[in-house]
Amino acid sequence: MNKKKIIVAVIVIWGLLLISKNLNLFPSISNKSNVDEPQQGIVTELYEVKKVPMQQDLSYLGSIESEVSSILSSKTIGNILSVNVSEGDIVHEGDILLEIDTGQLEAKLSTTEQKRALLADQLEYFEVQIADFYVSNPIVSKIGSAKLTYEYKNTEIGNLRILYEAGAISKSTLDQAEYQLENFNIQLKELEATADASYDKLVQERDMTIGQLEEVDSTLEEISLAIEEAAIKAPFDGQVAQMMVSVGELASIGRTLLTIDDIHRLQVVTPVGETDLGRIKTGMDAEIIFVGSDEIIKGVVSYKSPSINPKTRIGEIKIALDIPEGKTVVGSSAKIRVLLDSTRNEIMIPAASVKTLGNDKIVYVYNGKGMVYERKLTIGENIDGKYHVIEGLAEGDIIAVRNIQDLSDGVYIYTLEQEVIQ
Repeated sequence: MNKKKIIVAVIVIWGLLLISKNLNLFPSISNKSNVDEPQQGIVTELYEVKKVPMQQDLSYLGSIESEVSSILSSKTIGNILSVNVSEGDIVHEGDILLEIDTGQLEAKLSTTEQKRALLADQLEYFEVQIADFYVSNPIVSKIGSAKLTYEYKNTEIGNLRILYEAGAISKSTLDQAEYQLENFNIQLKELEATADASYDKLVQERDMTIGQLEEVDSTLEEISLAIEEAAIKAPFDGQVAQMMVSVGELASIGRTLLTIDDIHRLQVVTPVGETDLGRIKTGMDAEIIFVGSDEIIKGVVSYKSPSINPKTRIGEIKIALDIPEGKTVVGSSAKIRVLLDSTRNEIMIPAASVKTLGNDKIVYVYNGKGMVYERKLTIGENIDGKYHVIEGLAEGDIIAVRNIQDLSDGVYIYTLEQEVIQ
């Protein structure tokens, strides 16, 4: 009996031990489950802090202009025969843009050429007459004969003087002979003067003919040039900016026919306030985006107003560009971004990563173990959606950049990048 009681007691004790063991087992499992269960974090994205070039810029909307524009005017009179271009057309150097009727000019050219031929014949005649004047002219022959006669008579006077001195002839006979000789000498000089005058007249008429020929040649050159310029040609590769005549209209000398802009020397022009103007310098790089395009065209600030309008407080800048043909149209608008400074490497972080708490700017720095902690920053300018961090972050820090309004100090986060970072 006692033996049975002992067995029962052992069984009871054993049962109590099992119950006690079971009671201690559940808390152990529960605690282990709590440790192993992952925390449910707030979804965000992480960003590694780096130093990048701090790019300061100014943005404007400007218009495209040509550095060189040419006004093409008529240099002759005539009706417009043909117009080969329209406003906005791209043309190349030497292209015939329009043509003026040259019928009247060609008629004048023919008449002038005939006049020149007559003058040329006349000049040739005078040249021959001048060259042969002292050889074949009748007056020259008379002068030769008169000189021989004068010499003979002069010899005779000498003989008469001898006879007079010998008393063979009277003084009146000698005086009469000398008087006749003097008259003959006067006649000889008159013949020589007449010959010289005839020669001088030939020379003068020749020189006048030469002058007339030069005038006619100049007229012919002008008419020929006018005929050539009746075909109005493009002086350079460009774009027709404005057409001011049509077929059938009369083109008079000096009348503006059309204007053309050089398409290879384009610039973007924009007004700039006095504050910005003080920050911009010629030679600064710029980026241009034409309206309707995403392509960035590089340019340089080529001009800056030396002064501003005292009433509007506005100046002007110009951006020189090298644009392939057909990329844009003169007069269209373009977005301008003047790059002020790109020499400094600074910490720049997305503006979306900065949270305002009272007067403080904070970010949430990742600790590498699934949690983020608040860190106060001193920040500078906001440039293109990024803050310049003056103090508070270092290269290599990792910060949250998404859902930061839902984050708080010490909160768990969840991000796809988290697995890589850990």
